[in-house]
Amino acid sequence: MSVIGGSETCGPKIILRSIKGINKSEEVLITYTDLLQPQVMRQSELWSKYRFSCCCKRCRALPTTYMDHCLQEILILNLDCSNMASGDNFYEDHVMEKLIDCLNDAIDDFLSFNNPKNCCEKLEILLTQDHVNILLKPDGEKLHQLFRLHPLHHVSLHAYMTLASAYKVSVGELLALDPEGDEHQTKAFNMSRKSAAYSLLLAGATQHLLESESSLIVPVSNFWMTAGETLLSFVRRSAWNLFSRGWHIEEFSFSSCQICGKCTLLDRFRDKFTDFHDENAEFADVTSQFLSCVTDITPKIWGFLIEEDGYLKVVEDPINLRWLGSRMATHATSPNASEKTGSGLEAEDNHNEIREQGR
Repeated sequence: MSVIGGSETCGPKIILRSIKGINKSEEVLITYTDLLQPQVMRQSELWSKYRFSCCCKRCRALPTTYMDHCLQEILILNLDCSNMASGDNFYEDHVMEKLIDCLNDAIDDFLSFNNPKNCCEKLEILLTQDHVNILLKPDGEKLHQLFRLHPLHHVSLHAYMTLASAYKVSVGELLALDPEGDEHQTKAFNMSRKSAAYSLLLAGATQHLLESESSLIVPVSNFWMTAGETLLSFVRRSAWNLFSRGWHIEEFSFSSCQICGKCTLLDRFRDKFTDFHDENAEFADVTSQFLSCVTDITPKIWGFLIEEDGYLKVVEDPINLRWLGSRMATHATSPNASEKTGSGLEAEDNHNEIREQGR
């Protein structure tokens, strides 16, 4: 301990900036793991790496928080097996391990083997294809449980994240081969469209989770910035004017602005945060208006971003997720679910068979 300028000091200072007010003696926590993992996975990673169990409010919540429930939610597609398992106890099986292996395998193709095309193909299949879990009943009878990942499942979120980047890299590689060729221009534009769509879907999905878990503020902010940058890059492409004709989206002058063309939220944000008076209320107000603006614009451009067939066609709106309950429930309980998947593939002929040993 030393005395500087008449005051005692204990080494270097650490300055923390908080997104909300901190009361005197209130505990300040830091993140050791990926917050977009469900509770079981977070605790497992913490114990294996750091040898402790987290006792934060989210980790010790009983029943599990809404966010953790979403992150491990699966959709049982055949009625006869719907009461055999749920997202909350699916981790007792090896099913999720298999799906995570599929996710990691695709990511390895992208990061380790520089093959973004193969990565995108694998992840699109992972998201769209119905999967089969074979359950063994006490009498020895086998039940084929068809299921699909929920759009807010943690594997789905990490797939969106990877697809947004992999499609973007694929564009660069394609145009490097033949930047002027019409065929390559068309393919590159469609991949840019998918990259923008997945970026927007990731931001919207995690924003939905943020409403119940404030600790996501930093990653969600980054996802929104990436989504904005990706959209701006997309509309600035030379092929934009050619391919956007007929969609009546010319009113949005994305290519000529750096901030929202309909408001001055960013200017307000900068001005107000130079004055610390009631900053939390101002932050909440700006956030609310930003989401209102994005929610208004998104439906007008989403149809254009998802024009091609694929997983994105399932997503009615990446920001307003009210459609999730009705549409997913309808698909999951459809009497024809065991006959044909939502992507038109025969379930028994085209599935990832994941076998479970007897419980």
